[in-house]
Amino acid sequence: MSEENNNQSNSKLHAMYIVLIALLIGGLVYTNLRLKKSKETIVVTEKQRDDVTALKDELDKKYTESMQEIENYRAENAGLDSLLNVKEQELSSKKAKINALLSEVSQLKSGDANKAKLLAEAQALIKQMEDDKVKMQSSIDSLLAVNQQLSLERDSITGELNTTIQQKQVADEENQKMKDRIDKASILSTSNMECTPIRITKKGKEDEVSKAKDAEKLRVCFDLLQNKIAPSGKTDLAVRIISPDGSTIQMASLGSGTLNEATTGNEIPYTYNISPDYQNDTKTVCSYWAQTFKFASGKYSVEVYQNGFLIGQSTFTMK
Repeated sequence: MSEENNNQSNSKLHAMYIVLIALLIGGLVYTNLRLKKSKETIVVTEKQRDDVTALKDELDKKYTESMQEIENYRAENAGLDSLLNVKEQELSSKKAKINALLSEVSQLKSGDANKAKLLAEAQALIKQMEDDKVKMQSSIDSLLAVNQQLSLERDSITGELNTTIQQKQVADEENQKMKDRIDKASILSTSNMECTPIRITKKGKEDEVSKAKDAEKLRVCFDLLQNKIAPSGKTDLAVRIISPDGSTIQMASLGSGTLNEATTGNEIPYTYNISPDYQNDTKTVCSYWAQTFKFASGKYSVEVYQNGFLIGQSTFTMK
């Protein structure tokens, strides 16, 4: 009986050892599984952290390259400032958006499903930044090519315009010379010029006098000679009477004034003007000068001008 009890006790003890060993083995297996999972989580977390760092490095590199490209274009083409400023703002905005995504990724807990999504979005934006740089280069290069072509066309047009202007100037000069020759050829000539002091009798007749004290008027007569190329009609002439002291007799109230001598441009005073009706044939013209003060004795000169050209002159003397 005693031996039977001992056998039963040994059997129970043996079963207990088996259970303990099974529990110990199970605990070791569970611990190994947890440790393996933990290691996998650490690896994933480190990989994600490395991905974020790599993306930041790639972002900084591409941003710097794009900004340098913009500065290169700006240095070479000042006219592109407005366009480059827009591209610069777009680039800075996109970089800020990518940095915000990467910052958000860094703050998420390991194993968060959103991490992979945000990383993919950041990668897509970085790729888009590179594509934008290529498009910008292509657009600006095309624009520069167009501008260069326009510059060549502008230079060509400017050259043609300058040539045309020079040709016009030459033509204008020739036309002016021709006009001057025609104008000069159309100037009239005079002959038989006579200047006579007169007084009016009680009967209203003109009486020629020789003494200055008796003179009331001066009568100036001359023939305008035939000139077929001269324009017909009213012809403006200026009469200049030079007194014995060498001064031109003038009275503003009687139409005295000044004219520009045709060849020198010098200003010349004249006594009065007349406008005879000339019809391209010889015509005798007479005019009168009656001043409000007495005539001086001595030698007088009389000159007739047309368009600044001297066309007749004569002298007379009053005692």
